[in-house]
Amino acid sequence: MMWRIKLLGLIAAFLVMFLPSFTVAQGFSVFPAEVKIDDLPPGQGAEFELTIRNKDEIAHNFTFTTFQPPEEERRAGRAEFPDESWVSFSPQEIEVPANSETNVAVMVAVPREGRWTDQDWEIWLGVASESTDLLAVKLYVRLLVSTSATGPNTALVGGIAAGIVLISCGAYYYFRRRTKPQRV
Repeated sequence: MMWRIKLLGLIAAFLVMFLPSFTVAQGFSVFPAEVKIDDLPPGQGAEFELTIRNKDEIAHNFTFTTFQPPEEERRAGRAEFPDESWVSFSPQEIEVPANSETNVAVMVAVPREGRWTDQDWEIWLGVASESTDLLAVKLYVRLLVSTSATGPNTALVGGIAAGIVLISCGAYYYFRRRTKPQRV
């Protein structure tokens, strides 16, 4: 009985080693594996490139998505990214020829609102090859975004506007008084 169990184990080991597996990773990679954007002012955007390297002998189509990682997978002190639509890929889907690499532009734009200042977020960018296999491989790039502590300086903008109004009123009354005839 014991020799049958050993024989079955040996057969299983040979099958795993010598037969191709359904879970063999496809030949592609993504660089960089992590992107960090610091001090991004709300109302502005940041752009960077992902490099997709196709190591396979045939061309592959790649699609790009965003993914909100679970809290236990995020870096310490990082919150969930508020809106996935703030991240865009150009192009959204691309064909990479065999044994070559291509760059994809990624744009991160945070709206101009005071509540988005001094925040630390994390979102993952997914890169997947279209596959007809039973299992498909998807690689993730970790995107860490930190917004600046100061948002749009509304006090400065308001002060400049008030100064322009005061100077305009002063100039108007000055020139009006100057052109007004004196009473005799």
